[in-house]
Order: sequence, then structure tokens, then C-alpha cells
Amino acid sequence: MSDDTTPVIDGAAIAKATKRILIVDDEMDITAVYSMLFELNGFAVTTAANGRQAFDLIGQERPDIVLSDCMMPVMDGIELARLLRSDPATAGIPIILMSALPDPDKLGTSEHDLFVQKPAKFPALLRAVEGLLNAAGGSRT
Repeated sequence: MSDDTTPVIDGAAIAKATKRILIVDDEMDITAVYSMLFELNGFAVTTAANGRQAFDLIGQERPDIVLSDCMMPVMDGIELARLLRSDPATAGIPIILMSALPDPDKLGTSEHDLFVQKPAKFPALLRAVEGLLNAAGGSRT
């Protein structure tokens, strides 16, 4: 049985080695921990400190999935999601938004696939990422 800090490593990790996840959060501790855990589970990880930096990175190397905090300086995750959905080249990238706000309805409407309450337990977050990637056919669009 795994606890909140135990990486969930299984035989499928090798198959995910080419899957790229972009983690967007202005809290460096969060990006460091999630980066390490996703890398241990076979993902290639890129990080950004805000939505603007993430949007610029996506223009250079498109991720298979985006995991973004909602509330950040410069550009928040909600605006990042709207920008990605408005561009046909990035509209198909699955987006998970995260926030410590207890009520996601207070965030307004956004173009994301899933909302996750912070702090998120990693095993559940990994399952959510894998589920969205599987729903997208496991391939980049």
C-alpha cells in the first residue's frame, strides 16, 4: 500500500517514457516534488512558473498533457487553458487545473478537462493524468 509520498511505479512506466507533461506552478516546491514523482513514473517533465512562460514553452515543444495551478502571477492557469483551447494546434492537449480554493465554481468557466483540489495525493493525480492520456488515445494531437 502506498502513502502520499510513495511514487507509484508499475510496469507501464516504461511505456510512458515518451509522454511529456508540463507542470505549471509558481510554487517551486510543488513543481520540484511533482517533477520528481512524474519522472520516477516514466514521464518527461518540463516546468514553468506561470502561464505566460508555459505558453511560450508549448510553442517550442508541445507536451502531451498540462498540469497547471490556477492562481499564478503574470498569467494564471485559467487564462492559459483558454489560450490553449482557442488555438487549433493546441486545443487537443488535455489540461488539468489545480487550486487550493475549496470551490472550483468560484474560478469561473475555463477550458480544462479536469479540476483537482490541492493538495493532491500523487497516486490519484497520476491516475487522473493516465486517464486523460488514455482518453486522448495516448497520442499527441
